[in-house]
Amino acid sequence: MDIEFHYWITGIIAREAGFDEDEAKIIAYSSQYVDENDVSVTVQDRDSPETYVNFITQTLNILKPKSELLRIYPIYHFIPGHPEAATARRRDGKMHLFNTTPNSKFANEILKGAFAAEEDVRLYRIGIATHGYVDSWAHQNFTGWHESFNAVGLNPIPNIGHADAQHHPDWVGHRWLDDRLFDGEINNNHRFLSASRALFQHYGDFLVSIGRYPGKSRPKWPKVEKKLRTAMGPVSSGDQNYGKEERLSAYNKLVPWLPEFDEGDWFDEAIETEVKWFKDSKSGVFASLTVFEDKFWWKEDKKTTRWYQFQRAVKQHERFALNLLSPHFDQIGVDLRRA
Repeated sequence: MDIEFHYWITGIIAREAGFDEDEAKIIAYSSQYVDENDVSVTVQDRDSPETYVNFITQTLNILKPKSELLRIYPIYHFIPGHPEAATARRRDGKMHLFNTTPNSKFANEILKGAFAAEEDVRLYRIGIATHGYVDSWAHQNFTGWHESFNAVGLNPIPNIGHADAQHHPDWVGHRWLDDRLFDGEINNNHRFLSASRALFQHYGDFLVSIGRYPGKSRPKWPKVEKKLRTAMGPVSSGDQNYGKEERLSAYNKLVPWLPEFDEGDWFDEAIETEVKWFKDSKSGVFASLTVFEDKFWWKEDKKTTRWYQFQRAVKQHERFALNLLSPHFDQIGVDLRRA
């Protein structure tokens, strides 16, 4: 999925389930920021020699994935599922232990772990876990690993994740063909509405568990489904993301309180950048070509900033997911902690 679901639709679902606007903003931003948090920086404290280094949650461009830090993919984007799932039936009969399948046990456990997180990072953890949870629908039948299992057609792109399939699995309002499968005619809106319903249910269950609906009924799915179906609009096929502007306008009408996503908001709010020669790029290919590195300083107490709380949540999420998934990978001799 791309920003349409990870930011806009996640924000809509969070608010419709009963999170307030400020809570939904943090969840939605955290969910999308998983895809933007692709550069590790060292931040210095002006009053002490202490430094802070963040973990990355994406490796620059999903269509140009790196073999280094492969653990990022199954932890954040391609959570292993059930190899024998009906949705995973392939024409060649192949199955894979790491195959991503919708609403899998591991994806659910990671989301439940986020709901149980300490309160000051809980919303950030929910957003991060949401990213991987809903991607279990979009990224189904791909693994977060370098495997021929992921190959679609004769595309020369490395077979990590859905790079071969390009952006087709991620687009709202899109129809495409996965000819590896018995049932390979894919309507992304069907997949994404299924993901939306499951996520809405999880959010509602959590809010009920903390007493958000005392003495009154919780929101119902059919009303939300109607709004999302209308906003998602019709489906089309091809190599263009047709209808994107119309959909973005529809999302904005549903959540006018949710601002346009800016990947620099939380970082710039928290950190002062001391530019050396030219300002470093924090994303894309130029991030790896820096000669004179910028220096980064906390503007204020880091604990009060959303960027730091997000990064705390990332480290907690990664620790939780590694503990959960490592025994699964151990079955074929892969040490996920070192991958």
